[in-house]
Amino acid sequence: MENGKVFIWMQLLGFNRDDEDRGAKRFLEQTGFIPDGACGLVFHSDFFHQHRGMDEEYVLHPDNCAYYGIPRNVERERQPWTNYDLRELANNLEKNGTHLYASIFGSNLHNKFHDEWITHHPEISRQGKSGFGSEPGTVFALKRFKDGTYYEDFFIDKVCQALEDYNLKGIHLADAFCPPEGGMLHKMEYSTDFIEQFIEHTGVVLPDDVMATMGDDSAQAEEKRADYIYSNLREEYVEFNSWRWEGFFKKLCSRVHAIGKEVMALAMYCTDPFETLYCIGIDLRKIVNAGVDRITANILPASCGIVNSDKCPYYFHRYMAIAPTTAAYLPKGHLISMLGVQDATEEWSMMHHAPCHHERDMYTMMSYQMIDGDGINRALGGYFLCLGDGLSRQDWDWERERLEIGLSAKAVKTFSPAMYWSDFAFDAMLHEYIHTRRWIPFKLFYELGKSGTHLGATVRREGLCNYSGVLVVPNFDMLSCDEQNDIISYDRGPVFATASPDFDCEKFGIKPSIVFNDKFSNYPMTAFAFGCDVSEEIKAQIEELISVDDNTQNLPDDVVNIEEPTFTLFDTLVFQKVTQGFIDAMALLVKTMIDCPFTIDKPNIVLGMADGAYRTYIFNDVDHKYHRAFVKAKSDFEFEDAKTISKFPVLPPRWMDVSTNQQVYLYGDEVEVKKGFEVKLAPAGVTIVDIYMK
Repeated sequence: MENGKVFIWMQLLGFNRDDEDRGAKRFLEQTGFIPDGACGLVFHSDFFHQHRGMDEEYVLHPDNCAYYGIPRNVERERQPWTNYDLRELANNLEKNGTHLYASIFGSNLHNKFHDEWITHHPEISRQGKSGFGSEPGTVFALKRFKDGTYYEDFFIDKVCQALEDYNLKGIHLADAFCPPEGGMLHKMEYSTDFIEQFIEHTGVVLPDDVMATMGDDSAQAEEKRADYIYSNLREEYVEFNSWRWEGFFKKLCSRVHAIGKEVMALAMYCTDPFETLYCIGIDLRKIVNAGVDRITANILPASCGIVNSDKCPYYFHRYMAIAPTTAAYLPKGHLISMLGVQDATEEWSMMHHAPCHHERDMYTMMSYQMIDGDGINRALGGYFLCLGDGLSRQDWDWERERLEIGLSAKAVKTFSPAMYWSDFAFDAMLHEYIHTRRWIPFKLFYELGKSGTHLGATVRREGLCNYSGVLVVPNFDMLSCDEQNDIISYDRGPVFATASPDFDCEKFGIKPSIVFNDKFSNYPMTAFAFGCDVSEEIKAQIEELISVDDNTQNLPDDVVNIEEPTFTLFDTLVFQKVTQGFIDAMALLVKTMIDCPFTIDKPNIVLGMADGAYRTYIFNDVDHKYHRAFVKAKSDFEFEDAKTISKFPVLPPRWMDVSTNQQVYLYGDEVEVKKGFEVKLAPAGVTIVDIYMK
């Protein structure tokens, strides 16, 4: 597409093996556009492990021909693809202007469909506190074979052979491979082999009673190693995991790039960069610098929230904040996002069962911006559709229209606040979080959104010169001295910041307009603002909000060794108490600081477009009712026009008598003085309007 990349992640069920060209032409006729790549979910890593070359034709395993070996999707029964069929499909897609990638999981189906490689190499399986167990688990790519050689060397040889034999464009590593199954370093991986690697790399000395467990991979032995290392050497262990994954990708990318192919990786589980490092042991910036071509972030609030509704809340704001924070941390140009469309294996369809949620996901994720030394750019480079098999041409037409709308915003400015991103503070956060459990920037970003004040961008230090507007600065006290001076001297808008308890603005020469603390926390966050006027009315509202305890519990004194979550789709990090009233007070203050010529009575993100339009995303804050939003020009301003960009509503915005909030005229050309309008919002939806001012 013209304004961004679109990759389609799909099972082989999306292609017809019985077509002369193995379904390449049929697939592209159904999509109605040429995607940047079709990422074939061949699923089982034995696609590479057991690749036998092309000297003879053989049938691929059922769990390569369909994700988890399911018997059908809505379009066709599972077909017995051969290695020759798949090579022909790749060649025919290339002839038609796109490419085929191979995507694998690290899953182990315990020989359900074929004699699996991991059964004969159990030492490569992922191990946790439960010990080795009676059966091997999923693949853990950083381990060694019994003879001491590294699995990664064997794997990379097989990958390069298969990519060339099949004429595939590249490899995509996903669930249970990278990231490894389970994530959560506090319970994975503590096998003798991996702890030996840890000792060899770091030179740490473990106590005699812990060392006595080496060679024993029973549950009792692994739990003893895990408990000691995670309690006493956590930073070293996180950094070791990060180092190992960096080394893995340096090897893989070097070899794959040498043959003209690409590497894509999921490498996260709905987590921001810090969560990904702390919980999983993967530093996203390091693996991109190691050569990973694209991170396919799984920003999937609708499908994760609805599919897991009995366990997982609908984390819309939390998941969306992954886009701008990850974009700020990564080298530019390597980040795309999964978009949950439908999945025949997991049996859900956002397109058909929750279209308003689906539209909100696709529109919102492309609204976020990242500002650096080159200026303002969209945080995400495009979409990674999940999954694309089994969609009719009518489905694709519906989807494509909305993808194009999502990608159409070419912002030159953000009127919504931007969050300052500091690599210096990120590098210091591992130690700080372990010992204080204070909020990370990601947490502040999405909590402000949940309280009604959406941030529109992240801005890096070198991008401060390209930004004007409200600057939100998390953890001011963790910035470098140079960064602190940059923030103090920022004069293109007001500054809102947070800091540790007992932070003293005067020591930094800051003359705050307001300072307040969370009164009911054992580790009370400090919030302050400067470069703005705060009215007595707002101060009174803030005081009222922060004067109510929400009765949530403070953390125990030993914050290092508190119980941590066990799965990454939920809240993955434990934080110090911050009362809801304090969060609402921060959101209120930031909202009053925004300089925009109009107000909106619903949550929103406002961007500035090259043609002078204010590209405005207006969110319905309930999921089960239609709502109306009222947009009013401030006293010295007047609207020129307002045009709906999203597919809903069909009727144009309706101009209002702003003194009564009553509709006056349906069409704008009948109104002489335009001071306000209303627009309809779908349940769980977002309406996009381009607003023009006189």
